[in-house]
Order: sequence, then C-alpha cells, then structure tokens
Amino acid sequence: MLELYADGAWYRACEVRVDDDALGLGSPARVEYDFDYLDAMSGALGARDLRAVSCRFPVGYRVDAETTWPAFLLDIVPSGAARRFWEAQLGLPNIARSDWAVLTAGGGNPPGNLRVAEAAPEPAVDPPVHPGFARAEVLDRADRFIEYARDQGASIAGGSGAAGDAPKFLLREDRRGRWHADGALPDHLTARAWLVKFPRSPRAADRIILEAEAPYYRLAKRFGIRATGPLTWEQDCLFVPRFDRVVTKEATIERLGLESLCSLAGVSEFGATLPKERLVAALARFASDPETELRELVLRDVLDVALGNTDNHARNTAVLKHGDSRIALSPLYDFAPMVLDPQGIARVSRWAGETGGYPDWSKVAEAVGSVLGEATVPALKTWLRGLAPDVRDLPAAMRAEAVPETVIEAIQPRARRVADALQEVR
Repeated sequence: MLELYADGAWYRACEVRVDDDALGLGSPARVEYDFDYLDAMSGALGARDLRAVSCRFPVGYRVDAETTWPAFLLDIVPSGAARRFWEAQLGLPNIARSDWAVLTAGGGNPPGNLRVAEAAPEPAVDPPVHPGFARAEVLDRADRFIEYARDQGASIAGGSGAAGDAPKFLLREDRRGRWHADGALPDHLTARAWLVKFPRSPRAADRIILEAEAPYYRLAKRFGIRATGPLTWEQDCLFVPRFDRVVTKEATIERLGLESLCSLAGVSEFGATLPKERLVAALARFASDPETELRELVLRDVLDVALGNTDNHARNTAVLKHGDSRIALSPLYDFAPMVLDPQGIARVSRWAGETGGYPDWSKVAEAVGSVLGEATVPALKTWLRGLAPDVRDLPAAMRAEAVPETVIEAIQPRARRVADALQEVR
C-alpha cells in the first residue's frame, strides 16, 4: 500500500500488486487507487499533480495493468548506497528477488510526497527523546552521529536522483540549531530540512567534485536556471536545502510531489539509456507550461555539456508537483563536474546526432520544435545562439564563484567548444 501526502495529511492512496516477487522490477503489476482515497479526492478525479501517485496514473477508478513494476516505484525504492544498507539490514543478496523486500522495508521516507505504508516510520509528535547533534558533530562525522542517523533511518532511502553511491543523509535542523534524523523530529519543531552529502571516497577527485557542486549551483543561477540554495561546503560536507519540503509560517511542512523524467517516460529500468528526445516528449506531455520547461531542460543541458556534468541519466532530472496543481521541472540537483570522476562517467541521455558527448544544437532546436511546433524553431535557434557569449565567459564566472582552479582548468576547453557550437547554430 502506498501513502500520499496532500492537503496537510497522509492518505492511504493506492495499492500496487506484483505477480511474482522473484522477477523483481520485471514482474507484471497492477495499480489501483484506494476507494476511500477516491472518495476523499472526489474533486480531483483525473488529476495528475501531487494528488496522483504518478503523472502517468491520474486519480481515478480504473485498474492499470503493467508488464513490469510501474516506473514511479523506481523513484522510491532504495538504490545505490541505500540499497546496500537495506540488503545488509535484511540479510538479502543483491539480486532481483530482493527488490520487493527492499522496497517494502526501505521505501518509508523517500523524497517527494509518496511512501510505502509498510515501511513508514511512526510519526514524531512529541519532542524527540534524543537531543540532536551540534553542527560540529555532523561536520566531524562523529561515530555516534553516523550510528544514530542510520539507526533512525536518516540514511537516504530512495528517491529521484537522490539515492546514488555517495553517502547522504536526510536531516532536519530544529529551532535551536540541533540536527536530527528526518522523521525523528516533529514538523512543528523543524526549522529547515536538509540533504547532507559526503565524498564517496577519500580520493581527491571525489572531494573536488563535491566541493565544486555549491559554486556550480551559483553558476546555474547566473544563467537563470532554477536551483535551490544556497548550498554550503564545509569540512568536506555539502549541505543542500531540500526543495521538496517547505517549512510554512504556520510551523507545518508542505511535502511536494517529485517524479523523475525516467518515470514520466514510463521506463522501469535502472541505468536505462534514454534519448533526450524521449524525455522532451514526456516532459511536454505533463508539464503545465511545456515551452518554458523545455527551454529550461535545454538550458540545463547546455551547462551540463559545457561544465562537464556527464552524469545526466533520466533520474537526475525530475518534475516537482506543487500544491496549486502546477507541474514543472524541480530545481536543479546533482549538478557537478562528473567528467573529473576517474571511473569515466559518460553522458547517458543523448540527443540524436550527438558526437562524443557534444550535441548538434541546431538539431536540438529542431527536436524541441517538433514537439512545440515547427514555428518555434527559429526562435529557439536564435535563443541558443544568444547563449554563446555567456558560455564563452564561463571560466571567468567560475573564478568569480570560487570554483576550484583545477576544475576550471579542466573545463575551459569544453566551455570554449560549446560556445563555438552555439555560435554556429543556423
């Protein structure tokens, strides 16, 4: 059973049944909304916003039969480091047969407004028994903080793009500046909600990539890209404000819906290689303002290429579903110079005709125009050409935003190449 947060409360919203646990993600499944939930949401029948478990499954009475797990479940099942944690906790091997058990044990607190009822923690109502930790203890990664956070389930348990291999914790800061596991602190005592990230390993490359993430977000904002912030880098810790949790003036927390583009495209496979054109079509289908969102998507891709963010799989971009029924790209996340990773991370989502990780931007404009209408293509091409000067000036902007010099030196040739290509768009 899946629970969904809407209108200030959790609802038992939807049941997903799989035919064969042993097949893992590949098992046929059925999706059906709960009748009591449909009664409570009688005015929202047909809605695809945060009141729906997925944009692909609007609120309604039908039963949907899928040949695999519904794609939105892959946004909340633990993956990467979080999956390894749950497999160790449950004594399970890393095979498909373990998928369902990992979901039902570890899907209780993912980003967004959806969770697995069986895994959901008991709500924290009274002040926590644990006094919380000082920021210095989080920075020092004191043993007792790490053990406490894991025991409380703060180790990230899934979610769109937020459950990769780097150690990450979902934490809350109370009004006294003390830090707690997400879910261990009542909403009314919460001042801020955070994602805290640590380098994947002691390697210098992992540290420099994470250090660059905060100034990379500032660079994105210079280009008008939606980005949360400010991010804070301190003692090899990156503090990221959460955009799916909004602390209100009434001392409550609004939980926004979050769904990856991979889910919007209906792909129930981790690591799937999805062409950008397919993601464009999926985003255009569900976004409240398709033209605005597709321009935002293309602009992000320009910076992905120019700044070496090669880890661009379809779970590293998501839509945010707002309380006013708006569906739009979420703020940027996991935006860093992954091209510096010694493991060699190549672009996964590519445009048709892309060569060596560098798109033909004229063809990009034409691909987007095929969705928005051919009449939009000339304006898109003019807009892309207009980005060339700012992309060419990226090294100077990077210095102004305190990007580490080693990153700037590595990225300069990429920025120059992208600027030249944008200037030639016809």
